[in-house]
Amino acid sequence: MKKQTLPCSITLCTLLLSPTVMALNCGEDPAQNRVQANNYIFQILDFIDLPVQGIKHEVRTSTTIINNRNESTAKHSLNYDENGLITQSQYILYSDDNKRVYSENLQKTAVGWENFIEDLEYKTSSIIQFKTDEQGKIVESQQAKKALDFIFTETDSYQYDSNNCLISKQVKWKVKGIDDKGKFTGVDQNGASAYTFNYQQQQLAKVLYQFSNNTQNESNFSYQYDNNYRLTAIQSAYLSASKDVVNYTTQFLTFDDKNDWLTATKIRQDQKNKQTNIVREITYY
Repeated sequence: MKKQTLPCSITLCTLLLSPTVMALNCGEDPAQNRVQANNYIFQILDFIDLPVQGIKHEVRTSTTIINNRNESTAKHSLNYDENGLITQSQYILYSDDNKRVYSENLQKTAVGWENFIEDLEYKTSSIIQFKTDEQGKIVESQQAKKALDFIFTETDSYQYDSNNCLISKQVKWKVKGIDDKGKFTGVDQNGASAYTFNYQQQQLAKVLYQFSNNTQNESNFSYQYDNNYRLTAIQSAYLSASKDVVNYTTQFLTFDDKNDWLTATKIRQDQKNKQTNIVREITYY
């Protein structure tokens, strides 16, 4: 009898994907820190996590090009409240032949938010529920993911400092194997991880990952500004225990009259033949 094994893509392998581009702030305004922490915690795929001011709605179109050929296109629609908090998000990824391969739908609920995720390529469906405290901070999220041969559950808890800056995240996950009739096979895995967020000059500079198998990874972020104090580039480096450092660069190329970026590019330094171009359409309050 062949022993069933469970895929790594639902645990550590998810961290080996391109990390979310961040400019997460930890400033002097507790209310704004809460907004930015919540927007970051949503972990929307490929989201450039920048502070938002006065934006009501935006649409981002991302095109990934490999060897001068369109590889995929993503459409991302976002709604914000007047404080810059995401109230609704729809992300759809299309293949080069315009077939939908992945989608996320995040929406506000009475107790927080829900994100419905469908991965058509890997035949998985997920729901993530975000719970908030009386101040509106996300304090817990619970995910359930179902595939053809496993069920994955994860519970995350979030910790803040006295100024509402996100400082740590605790993760517990479990995988249970299932057969083609949906019955549990007894092939299970479980584990935990801890994230620590460190800030420099009021911006996120480092994320440390500690896993239950005693491995450690880290992400480092640096930021560049022009003479008009506009953010023009974010460099991120992901270092894992078993792989070389992976470096990413996001550049903001054009801006509107409110100094919000309109076009950007993202590249991975060891994949010069691959580039993602992003165009942003903004509607203000």
